[in-house]
Amino acid sequence: VSAAYQASDHPAADHAKAVMQVAAAGTGVRVSDGSTNVLPVGPTPQVHEAWRLHYGLTRRALARAYYQGWDMHPGHLPTRYAAVYTFYREGLEQAAARLAAYVAKAGGDVMDEPATAKALSSYLLRGIDCGALDTAEVARLTGLTRAELDAFASPRRADLTVTAP
Repeated sequence: VSAAYQASDHPAADHAKAVMQVAAAGTGVRVSDGSTNVLPVGPTPQVHEAWRLHYGLTRRALARAYYQGWDMHPGHLPTRYAAVYTFYREGLEQAAARLAAYVAKAGGDVMDEPATAKALSSYLLRGIDCGALDTAEVARLTGLTRAELDAFASPRRADLTVTAP
């Protein structure tokens, strides 16, 4: 990719990250999104444009399940913080309501199953762990304790017993 088009949202970068994400799935290895080389320096309009770019790329990465990223400049930290907090704050109520409905075995307009309950609880836990969500707030919305969220996020595998016919 020529230098003018090198970016974390380039189709080649997206493909490479998707291949790594699939290869690492279930292994415990975390895939990290890359950085942007556009720095928030110079005149105010240039800084604001760099921040808009970085914020958008960070939100894009989070939506694509890249929950880790790295930054090349301290000036990226405000937009990383804003993007991460916004991502978890915006999804809190829906994720909490879906998880609470799943636990209550309540019907609704979405049919969730154990893998989705794991994803919902993992989302809420990541939000708590980064400080965007408060444990008490999540407990109030879901009816679940931190330990119960952890149990949904990392269910233990049942011992498998094979019986000969």
